[in-house]
Amino acid sequence: MPNIDMLTKEAMEEILRGEEFEVNDFFEINPQQVSQLTGEKLNTVWVNGCFDVVHAGHIAMLKYAKSKAQRLVVGLDTDSRVREFKGINRPINTLENRKTVMKAIRYVDQVVHFSTQDELVAQIRKAKANAIVVGEEYKGRVVGAEAVDEIIFFPRLYDLSTTKIIGG
Repeated sequence: MPNIDMLTKEAMEEILRGEEFEVNDFFEINPQQVSQLTGEKLNTVWVNGCFDVVHAGHIAMLKYAKSKAQRLVVGLDTDSRVREFKGINRPINTLENRKTVMKAIRYVDQVVHFSTQDELVAQIRKAKANAIVVGEEYKGRVVGAEAVDEIIFFPRLYDLSTTKIIGG
């Protein structure tokens, strides 16, 4: 039978008090759970889009959005909604594949999807988002603006767009 060392609560507290360790070295802290426990309002930013072929501009926007919040929620358009707005040959990647990619990006805390404008606004409200970060090309036409306190426009970087990348 293998030797099993038990770490007592006191021993863990002693380790955590040491200068070389931080709580995050041992535990992943979920800001939403902390908010529920402390009663403090969680600062949440919302970003949405197709994110069909993720590129450096997307990553820069997600990184920026996360820098503005404790929690970043990304809303993805369903495949039928992408086809409606981008054409019959889109999306390149299915919703499930796009969700998998988005969940793997370290700045993203939660991924949801929506198929209508009403569902989009409902998801923003459900996320309790304080702000929306959106590309500057959407000035004057931000869906869900009425559901948040602030709209933050992000400039297009590197002249990238999925439509240009795929030649559509």
